[in-house]
Formats: sequence, C-alpha cells, structure tokens
Amino acid sequence: MIRSICLAIGFIACAPAFADIKAYNAAVKAGDYKTAAAEAEAIWQTWDKQSPDTALMAREFGFAALVSGRNELAQTFGSFLVQNGKTLATPDDQPATSAVLKAAADFKVSKQGEPERAVLRDALMARNAAPGADMTSVLAWQALYTASWSKADWANTVTETAAAAEFFKRQPGSLISRQREAEVAGAAASFNDNRGRTTMSRNDFYDRMVDLHDAIVADINAAKSASTRDQLWKAKWSADAWSGAIYSYLSASYTKIGSNISKAAKQRTLAQPATPQIAEDPALAAIPVCEGKFQGRQVQYPEVRIAARMVGSVIVRMETDASGKVARADVLSAIPGDGFEDRVLEAVKTWTYTPAKGVDTRSCRLASRNFVERFMFKLG
Repeated sequence: MIRSICLAIGFIACAPAFADIKAYNAAVKAGDYKTAAAEAEAIWQTWDKQSPDTALMAREFGFAALVSGRNELAQTFGSFLVQNGKTLATPDDQPATSAVLKAAADFKVSKQGEPERAVLRDALMARNAAPGADMTSVLAWQALYTASWSKADWANTVTETAAAAEFFKRQPGSLISRQREAEVAGAAASFNDNRGRTTMSRNDFYDRMVDLHDAIVADINAAKSASTRDQLWKAKWSADAWSGAIYSYLSASYTKIGSNISKAAKQRTLAQPATPQIAEDPALAAIPVCEGKFQGRQVQYPEVRIAARMVGSVIVRMETDASGKVARADVLSAIPGDGFEDRVLEAVKTWTYTPAKGVDTRSCRLASRNFVERFMFKLG
C-alpha cells in the first residue's frame, strides 16, 4: 500500500490527494482491486510527476490495474515507467519490474499474442537476473506459463515454469504454493513433451511427479497458516492426479510394447498429509469409518477422449450422511477436464457407501467428509 505524502505541501492543497490515497489503500487492504484501480486512475490524473514517489506510485497503481483486469490502464502505467523512468526527478530504481509490468499489460491487451508472449518472456528472464521479488512479476510468470501450457507449447512451459519456480523461491514463506504449482505444471509438461518415448526412461517422469507430490505433502505438514495450507492442498491434488495419469499411461502403453519393458512401470504409494483437508465432524471423529464400498451408477467415460488417446484422471472428494448416501461431491483435480469431470460428478452423486458383509454399523460410521475416489482415463 502507499503512504500519504504531503510533507512539503500545505494541508488544504494535499487534502484531496490524501483522501484519494486513503481510499486506494483501504481498497487494497480489502482486496477490492477494482475500486483500487479506479482510485489509482483518478489520482494519477492530477499527480505531480516531479514527486520523488512517482515511480513507486506508477508501479503500485499498475499492479492494482493488472489484478483488477484493467489491462489498458496497467499498460498506461507500464508505458509511462518504461518511457520516463530514467528521466524522472527521482529515477525508477526498479526498471526490470517496470518492464515486466508493461510487457504483462501488453500481453493481456493483445489477448496473448505471440510477439507479446516472447517480449514478456524476455522481460521476466531479465527480472530474474535482478534481486528481490515483487507480485507483478509473480502474476506475470503465472500468466506466461499458463498461456504456454494452453497452447501445448511444452518446451516453453518447461523453461518458464522452472524460471518461475526459481523466482518464487525468493520468498518461500509466502510463495511456496505458487512455486509448487509451477513445478507441477513443469513436470507435467515434461511428460507431455516426451511421453512418445518407447524406452524405460519414461518412468523418470512418473518418479519425478511422485517425488514432487510427496514434497508438497511435507510442505502441507509444515505450513504455519491455513491459507498457505489450503493452496498447497490444491497443488497436492494436482500432483496426485498427474501421478495417477502418468502411471496409467505408462502401464497401458508398456504392455503394448511387450518384452521385459512391460514390467518397468512400478507404482508407488503416495505420501499422505498428517491431517485431512476437511476436518471430520468432531462428534464422529473418534468413531472409525466402516469397512465397505460405494455402490451406484457406473461412470461413463467419454469415448472421444479415449479415441484421442488422452491421458488423464479425476479426483473427487465425497461427503456422506449417516446412511452412507453421498450428500456432496467436489472435484479436487481433473486432467484434462473438458467435461469428463461432469460425468464423474453425475455418477458419484448417486452413490451410497455400504458396509461390507458382516460389519456391525453400531461400532462404526458411514458418514464422512473425506472419501476420496480416483478415476483414470484408459488408453483406447
């Protein structure tokens, strides 16, 4: 947030600007970046560009505009900094960050144009060469590698996620979940780029993803804040889904190759966090869950995905009531998605958890908030 700067000006002259900045700070503190961007736009119209805080203000305002989706406004602040930063009364002391702001805004305004993507990549690489960390660059890295992923540009996704993760490591306390998200995307992109191999080295991609998953579980166990833990859980489920998807692909394709290589894919047991993501009902937590299984409608796999030889998985968390009936179902991770998760949800919402034969339900429970099921694509 920005401090009030009225040191050399009389109170009456600076009062309107002070009020605007106060409103801006309040909006940022509340996470209302739409209002913050509107306040920034109004303040900037009358801002004294000779102020020693001009570069700082422009970067702050540009970030708020970027977060709020006011990309043209962010472009205005970024362009000002790139064009005038060196000649300001107090020169811009973070030109690499300012260049990222402009490049990120240009990238978004162009709707992820190819030339703009290349410029943003170069700006971020230059930013990585400078010290420190800033949220503008954090968001820009995420936008860049997400765009490369969406274009199935696996080579650039691998490069960008690795560079992004290195940048995020500069603030491990606050950026650990973003680091892990980038690493999962990079590991998945590496697999997608090389899954056509017919050698045992493909197993390295599976082991890499499982190792990453288990590292994320360790991060969850060590997390000090609930918000960080929640974000890490998202990364854990993504790594979990990819681990299953990669194993499914390898085991199915290796059996088609034949010979001793069919035994090469070794499934591993994934580490589990010390506590569940959702706390069980305190009144029931001491009672064990009955041994049993789910019964209900069978999941119908989308034939188009099988025909396309897609690899993927869906992980679903289900909550059951006292009778075992599914009362709620949420998708934790879906690869690649595109409608497959909808079919899974339609099916599991008809399910009921039933006790195994001979189980006395008076000593156990059918209700739980943490039933997790994994559904894998099989190769056609």
